[in-house]
Amino acid sequence: MLTTFIHTGDFHLGRPFTFLQQGNYYGKNKRKELWKAFDEMIATVKATEAPLLLIAGDLFDSVDVLTMDIKRVAEGLASLDQTWVVIITGNHDYHGTSSPYKKVEWSGNVHIFKEDVFRSVYIKELNTEIYGMSWVKNEYRAFPERSFNSIKLNDTRYNILMVHGEVTNQSLYLPIDLKLIEKKGFNYIALGHIHKPGLTPGGVAYCGSPVPLNFGESGERGFIISEVKTDYENQAYLTASGFHPIASRQYQTIEIAITPEDSYPDILAKAIGCDSQANRQQHYYRIRFSGYVNPEIQMDWINDDLEEAFYYIETDTAGLEPDIDLELLIRENKNNPIGQILSELEKITEPEVRKKAIVYCIEAMIGEGVLE
Repeated sequence: MLTTFIHTGDFHLGRPFTFLQQGNYYGKNKRKELWKAFDEMIATVKATEAPLLLIAGDLFDSVDVLTMDIKRVAEGLASLDQTWVVIITGNHDYHGTSSPYKKVEWSGNVHIFKEDVFRSVYIKELNTEIYGMSWVKNEYRAFPERSFNSIKLNDTRYNILMVHGEVTNQSLYLPIDLKLIEKKGFNYIALGHIHKPGLTPGGVAYCGSPVPLNFGESGERGFIISEVKTDYENQAYLTASGFHPIASRQYQTIEIAITPEDSYPDILAKAIGCDSQANRQQHYYRIRFSGYVNPEIQMDWINDDLEEAFYYIETDTAGLEPDIDLELLIRENKNNPIGQILSELEKITEPEVRKKAIVYCIEAMIGEGVLE
């Protein structure tokens, strides 16, 4: 009988990470971090003696992943000789003509769904039946409802559904009607695709990505461990699921307000003061500056001047404007080329383009000593 299982997915192994700063260095480190998470997942399966591992799609980042990476995964899963591994493919590693799942031999404990209709695999010793569909192309605008409706559950078994898609009405990535799949009566529904983990009281779960993959992914990441107990009196299965976090570098986006009174050292101090030294040397940071800055301050070197204080830092100064009274500046210079140039720029109809053009012009004139 099934007692414990682990639900994971969205590893995106083989992803070629890019960073604005020293991309190759940080990309290599991020690749190591992904493999460390995969190894931790394997180790957790062994430590908990979980008899079942579910991988809900996008184990690989693309169909063009290196063969050495595929073999590394296959070897890791083969080492789980006391565990059944069930895999569905996703929109990144879909099971098409160039499927990564066709490039190596998989051990006998690994079952891979290979069709985009719902099939099932019954594991007798666990009295568990797992239903799943895989992607065979990289886009699905509709859920295979006809195939899904043909499913007939055996209530004496523990029934699991695996789907890689989005819980929404419309999507290019397999829209899922949550009410439709819930009312079928599965004991657990293992979803993939959305990288933020989430678990409903009804046993529907997104495992999320095991580590955050970009600045759009904040918060803890990991996988889900579930324990199953049999309620013999009511002839029912009770599932208790919990989130198992994986320690990893986090992505932090920080907003910092600047005033005209701030000197350049003040701005650096505000940035460095955004978090503790331990955190700054551990995580990825993107700092967005906003407000009005003294026009004499040049922000071009801010990223370089902050590099030593952070493991990784990106800065965004698009929200800053020079502290200048533009109307007064044009009025004071209406009879010279400065005023004439600014007056022409004022005629630009697109507000954002007009703003940037005026700011760049003023910064250039200050930099050349034309304005003081």
